[in-house]
Amino acid sequence: MTRSDVAERTPELTQPPRWCETDLGRAAWEVGAATAAPYADEVDREARFPAEAAAAMRSSGLLGALAPRRLGGGGASLAEVSEAIRALASHCASSALVYAMHQIEVAYLLRHGDTPELQDLLARVAAGEVLMANGNSEVGLGGDVSRSFCALEHRDGRVHLEKDVLALSYGEYADAITVTARRDLDAADGDQIMLVCGPDSFSLTPTSTWDTMGLRGTCSSGFRLVADESPGMVLTDPWATVVNQTGLAATTVFLNSVWLGIAEAAAARAHISARTEARRKVGTATPSALRLAEMVVVLRQARAVLAFTTGRIMAAADRGPEAVADDLALTVEMRDLKLSLTTLSADVVLKALAICGLGGYRRDSPTSVDRHVRDVLGGQLMANNNRFYADNAQLLTVLKHI
Repeated sequence: MTRSDVAERTPELTQPPRWCETDLGRAAWEVGAATAAPYADEVDREARFPAEAAAAMRSSGLLGALAPRRLGGGGASLAEVSEAIRALASHCASSALVYAMHQIEVAYLLRHGDTPELQDLLARVAAGEVLMANGNSEVGLGGDVSRSFCALEHRDGRVHLEKDVLALSYGEYADAITVTARRDLDAADGDQIMLVCGPDSFSLTPTSTWDTMGLRGTCSSGFRLVADESPGMVLTDPWATVVNQTGLAATTVFLNSVWLGIAEAAAARAHISARTEARRKVGTATPSALRLAEMVVVLRQARAVLAFTTGRIMAAADRGPEAVADDLALTVEMRDLKLSLTTLSADVVLKALAICGLGGYRRDSPTSVDRHVRDVLGGQLMANNNRFYADNAQLLTVLKHI
């Protein structure tokens, strides 16, 4: 009997928790419990794409959740998609990351994809036909996506691009890929535009592999991307505008929902372990129960930070995209969300390991947090927390209030 088989028989790990309260969140929980969880260990062990979960996301309508209702999508809010990501991450972090990164790209189309071609692609996303990926990182730039070496070339009414992508998560399995590049061959490295490479418009040649400690199912290998697309697949807004109005908000909320979801899963296992010990020692405050109380304080802090910042972003977005881009204090808060969640979630998982003890350390135990420890540590590297601290250090000295 595998660890997944044992976990499936544990109600606390399969039934939706209290925080999973929206229709979208419960649908994602069902996909996670029924499809992602049984394959999560295999996906991790073999570093393979979570194909089963991705197929379920298509058929269940999860892929099109953020797309507008007028195009057949779910019209979900930022908070609803965040909950769905947490629900998936509670079962398989790689599946949740695929979903989160897909929804980040959908957010770009939703706000900046105003051409007929991009609207048609968005309709296909709404129908569950298109899984989107991101190829913004470039070899030689150290993860800096505010510059590009590559550039768009206009040939015979088409747009041509060749780019050495540093890490293209699940690129071989995506139907469409967004990529940043210089506006043209004469543009400065910071004068960037985004091209959406639709189905059958690009080719990928592997240039590196993905053999990592955690998040192994994201398959974030390097690729040489060659694309030939219609000019209508280029976002009209500059990349800097897209980042400020949409990118930072969607990225910080959705990716950090993954780290919190991992922490939720580890906490659930710690809760099971502590309750089991308490039943054996009725009437006493067991060591694991005391540690559980400490862990829950940190978990609630993580939940509160995500909920508060998501609410602030949604309130600003209701006033218009410029309200998000022009609010420097909100920019600091969004970066703080990343710095807080990646730290707090890791703390929760490590506290859960201490509570579960040997059962948490073993890989064949129903309370194992092996994957959770390895996966959650990746959050501080995507992107590196040091870069966020440096960016906030500059802004904080300008703001009049903190």
